[in-house]
Amino acid sequence: MDRMTEVRKEPSRLMKFIQDYRIKMLIPELLVVFGVWYLAPNSIKLGTEGNMYWFLGPISLLLQPLYFLPSGLLAFVTAITLHGIYPLDNYNEGKIPNLPKAAVVMIVLSFAFLPGLVAMQMLGYFMTEATEYLSRNPLWERVESVGDLLFYAGPMFFVGLQWWLLIPVLFLSQAVDGIHKIAHHETSNNKITALVYFLWPISIPFFFSPVEIMAMAALSIPAFAFYSYIRPYYTYVTAVHTLTFALLVVVAVLIAPYLPLMNEILPGFIPDHTPPKIW
Repeated sequence: MDRMTEVRKEPSRLMKFIQDYRIKMLIPELLVVFGVWYLAPNSIKLGTEGNMYWFLGPISLLLQPLYFLPSGLLAFVTAITLHGIYPLDNYNEGKIPNLPKAAVVMIVLSFAFLPGLVAMQMLGYFMTEATEYLSRNPLWERVESVGDLLFYAGPMFFVGLQWWLLIPVLFLSQAVDGIHKIAHHETSNNKITALVYFLWPISIPFFFSPVEIMAMAALSIPAFAFYSYIRPYYTYVTAVHTLTFALLVVVAVLIAPYLPLMNEILPGFIPDHTPPKIW
């Protein structure tokens, strides 16, 4: 063999699985899962007490058929099994020649664990995919971002039962999806997309306490660093996110006694959601 010939090293089975199933995307999903446990701590308890839908009677079996397991634990497992959608999508788009059987099994398991939640997340996924078949314009791009909201943050609403989070997470989905569109040159209007991005940090002090904002920064900034490592071309995007969180922490310190601002405007709008100590 010619020494000048470059030998391309094939990835190991583990690394190929991580790449094909986009396991790196577990970072935001697991943050959401732990957010569910924080907002609804009883979701990690065994038995009917840990089933978020027990009060619905027989209907609860349609939402969480495995009623003897905690909702939060099922959200954790489903966050992993739902990754079967990625190679399945690659097959449907003709990017890979063979239908991956493991991906089909993972999708079936997802529906078996939390059918209502997974149906919502699938709807969100197809909303994001529809852009490729419809048109790319500022209005539909906002609709596409709502798909990301349902796919990634669905457990917050469906399992955590925290519907007051809809507004801040809606802005978050628009912001994160939008800035990634700018990075990929996939947006029809950079100015509108950038404007929508900044609506997200403006909304955060209205809905979260100083401790929560600092926890977001503490969790997210290392995640951004890791993401920059595996995708170097996203470095300036993650730098914008890091700067945004740093500014949010400064603002949170300055106006701490008034946070969340929504409870100053409408007392009781955001219910008490600080869990008891677990030890």
